[in-house]
Amino acid sequence: MKLIKHTLLTLSAFLLMSLPLTAADLNIATLDPQAALFNTNVAKKELEELENSDEWKEVVEELQAKATEARDIQEKAQKDGPTMSDEEKQEAAQKLQSLTQDINFLREKTNQFRNQTLQLISQEQAEKFQVIVTELIRSKGITLLINSGGQTGTLLHADQSFDITQEVIDAMNEKED
Repeated sequence: MKLIKHTLLTLSAFLLMSLPLTAADLNIATLDPQAALFNTNVAKKELEELENSDEWKEVVEELQAKATEARDIQEKAQKDGPTMSDEEKQEAAQKLQSLTQDINFLREKTNQFRNQTLQLISQEQAEKFQVIVTELIRSKGITLLINSGGQTGTLLHADQSFDITQEVIDAMNEKED
């Protein structure tokens, strides 16, 4: 089934490529919107401020301490396991389970901090981003702009010369408030 689907897709691609198109008819560009938004100077500054905040540092330090403690318990259990009593083994397992839950909670907390910051950057930069992309579409005469970002990108293959992501980053940096 996969082979048939692959063969049909390949055949379709060859048929589409064989259609006569002139350069004036189609001007394709690719853009990774997330890369364009989150690699600007403003975004880098916001993320740096997050990572330098006391709240972030406190959570990260606690996370590292819990991870170290969990690693120490695992190493001790491996080393002393044969001589440990059942009660000591059970106590170590319970402590390790509790630490694992704490670690997962703290990781989720750092992810929430980062996601909130990225959401704020997106909201703050959305209008400027849209204006710049629209200006580039007009100035370059782009007739088709393909999202090349992430796992959900709709791009199977593209020459890097079509990618305007860096131009968007540069233009957004130039128009910094």
